[in-house]
Formats: sequence, structure tokens, C-alpha cells
Amino acid sequence: MKVKVQYTTIIVKNLDESVKFYREVLGFTEGYHVDLPDGQITIMNSDGGASIELIENKSFNIGMYSVGTDVDNLDEVVGHLKEKGYQTTGPVIPTSVGKMTFVEDPSGNRICLIEHSKEYKAKYM
Repeated sequence: MKVKVQYTTIIVKNLDESVKFYREVLGFTEGYHVDLPDGQITIMNSDGGASIELIENKSFNIGMYSVGTDVDNLDEVVGHLKEKGYQTTGPVIPTSVGKMTFVEDPSGNRICLIEHSKEYKAKYM
């Protein structure tokens, strides 16, 4: 079972201002942008390979949201979590990038577990 950290998610109040900050001040490059019915997402990439997912969505609290991971087999990871006494915070749900769920560490920090689709991996990873 492999779990690879892909990005950190930050909820922002103004996506355009945040993208400008990460690009012009910190030197990140814009990976891609997605418009959602209730918000928008922009992935910002660093030279070191790590990414930050910036989300503007008025229904979320501003600040750190979760650590995003990529897993090869989400069902296997969920089964492993159950064996170790952990439950996901909700069901596995399909998304535009594959399928995902969340688990919380012992301190309550959210970890997003994503099995990215082959199409997504070919285009973005």
C-alpha cells in the first residue's frame, strides 16, 4: 500500500489575490484551474515538486483544510484503515479527478485520500 503526499489544500477568501501572491511573491507556477458550481480551485506548483491547492468557496472556513494524497488503490487503503481501527469521515465519492475520501489523524487533521483516474494522471501527474 502506497500513500504519496501530493499537495496541501488551503481555503482562501480571494483566489485571484492568492494566485498572484504564490506566483509573484513565492515563485510558484500555475498548474491548472477548475471552476466549480460553488467555487473554484487553482493548483500552484513549486520547483520542488510539491503543490498547493487553493480553493475559494464561501461555504468553507478560510485556512488550512487538508493534506492531499495519491493512493494506488483506495479500497485497499480504506480496508487497511479499518483494520487499524480508523474510519473515514464519509463515504468514498467519485470526483472529476478519480475517487476520494477523508480520514482524520489522531489530532483531528484531515487527510484526503485520492485514487486519481488514469486520465488525470496522464494529463497532470
